[in-house]
Parts: sequence; C-alpha cells; structure tokens
Amino acid sequence: MTTNPTIFGSILHGAYGDYYEQAVCLKNFRLSHADARLKLFAASPTRLAELQVLDFSWAECFELYTEIPRHRIDSFFQFQAHDRELRSEVLAKLPAEVLGKLDLRENRLPWHYLRSILPLPPEKQVGLSDLGRSTLPNVMRENGIDSEVFGRPTIGFLWRHRAPGGAVKPAFQADAMQLVAKYSRMFRQLIDTYGCHVLICGMKVPRTQENMYRIDAKYPEYGLDLPSESCTHLKGLSWALELEILSRCTVCVTNPSGFSEALWIKRGAGVLLADPPPHYLAKALWHRVPLFNLQRASSLLSAVASRWENAAFAEIKRAIDRSLRQSSDRPAARLQNIAP
Repeated sequence: MTTNPTIFGSILHGAYGDYYEQAVCLKNFRLSHADARLKLFAASPTRLAELQVLDFSWAECFELYTEIPRHRIDSFFQFQAHDRELRSEVLAKLPAEVLGKLDLRENRLPWHYLRSILPLPPEKQVGLSDLGRSTLPNVMRENGIDSEVFGRPTIGFLWRHRAPGGAVKPAFQADAMQLVAKYSRMFRQLIDTYGCHVLICGMKVPRTQENMYRIDAKYPEYGLDLPSESCTHLKGLSWALELEILSRCTVCVTNPSGFSEALWIKRGAGVLLADPPPHYLAKALWHRVPLFNLQRASSLLSAVASRWENAAFAEIKRAIDRSLRQSSDRPAARLQNIAP
C-alpha cells in the first residue's frame, strides 16, 4: 500500500543571497526526504522573474506567493519566519487556512541547516536552468567577456561597501575611496605578476529603471582603476549569472554580502573575505555561520588582517599560486563549459 507524499510549501524571501541560501537548503531537504514534495513561492515578483535562470526543477513549482491558496500544501518548511518584511508584506496577505499550516513560533535559520550539508557535492548545488544556460553566453557577450579569458588566471572581485541603516553596521569600515585605491594597487600588481584578468562585480553600474530593483541601489557608479584590457566591470545584468561567471574564476576576492556567501557555497573554496566590517564578523561568529571557514582561527585572522594591504596582497597571491598548482587544467575545462 502506497502513501501520498507530504507536500511542503516554502516562501523564499529577502535579498538575492537569502533566496539562494534558502533554495540550497530546501533542495537538500527535498533530496534527503524521498517521501516529501516541495512547492516554492517567491515573496517578490522581481526576484521570481530574475531567478528563473536557476534550476528549480527539483520542486513541484516556483511561483509568486499569491498563488499559494490555489495549491494543496500539507505543511510549511519555512526559513526566517520572524522576518518583519515577510510577515508584513506576505504573511499578512495570506488567508487564515494557509497561515494555520505555518509554525510562526520557529525562526528556522538557513545557517543552522547549512552547517549539516556543507560542502555540497555538484548534484546538490542549485545550478542553472535551461533558460540560464542559454542566457549565460548572451550576458557574457553584453559584458564584453570572451570565453577565452578563462584560459588565463582570473580574479573575481565583489565590491560591497556598507551604508548606515542596513543589517550590517558600517562602524570602523574603511573609507570607500581608500578601499578603491587599495584594491586598484593590489590588482595592478597581480596583473603584472600573473597576466590575469579581473572580473569586477558590484561597481561602475549606472542605476536605471531596468536594473534598479536588481542592483538594489548597492552598486556605485565608480569602479577600480585598472588597465581596461585586463579588467571587466560587470554590468549588473543578472545576479545569478554573475554569480555563475565569478564562480569560474581562479580565485575570488569579496567584501561580505549575500552574493559573496552564495559564491562561497557554490565554490566551496577559493573565496577570500576582504575588509569585513567588525559587525559582520561578530554576527557570523555569534550565529556560527558556516561560511568562509571563520570558525578556524587562521581564516578569521586572515579576514581581519585583510585590512592591511600587504597582508591582503600576500593572501591573494598565495591563493592564486595554490589554485594554479592544484588544477592547472581547470581554466581549459571551464572554457569548454562556457563557450557560447
């Protein structure tokens, strides 16, 4: 006698990085529970549209939260149910019979779940959908990225400078222009040493009507001062596809953000945390966030020491040397994977 599977619902919400972390946890939940099915919903129509480039085929559906009442759902496997925006902008608009299936007392955090599943094997990652795979070459062309760039060492850089009023307080954060000068000097040295190409995400993106919700007003219009033939400032055309592009670099250097956390989950290594605000480190340690290996003293000291240019440069150089030693054929393999 067969029994009907339990159908769980879950609402993805927050910033893009939150959606990604929740999706990774939910995919692994689904794969580890053969008797369960998942129906996913997005809190934001903009996020829903943007993330169609990711593969959600492991779920029964991925729709806007307004569609929830039309579905059979037995229970909810919900992350961060105490989030104020989720409660005010989504849950407050759902009927009582739906809310009765949600345990609003439990504030399930993705970091707790991630501790039990990281590092992820390829089959448990959230990859690209057919749409994502077909769109990636076009996004690369629009950014002026030739697939041959991955035939030499590449550095993926993610810029994020914290402003007041956010989840991470900017206290003791270095001045933005001082950091721009610092990163420009370091990457120029690395270009001279390795002949590498630097792919820069999160900078030099004018805000337009088309991209204003995607970049969330976080991208400045200034960029790094690097030789034009040795760098590319990505245009903010797709959060998920820029994540895919940077994941294929030799080494990634990132300021802390949801993007850099997703990048670390996707790569599992080779992502260096640069100039983290003290508040970010304090929160990560308090919640035992299993990212960037911050529970290891060496990784924590490296993140703190990245405030000093010589220490940061030495750490990046070591990471490039290690990556090139370990997988000298990886750029060629990546070239085959992303050729238009």
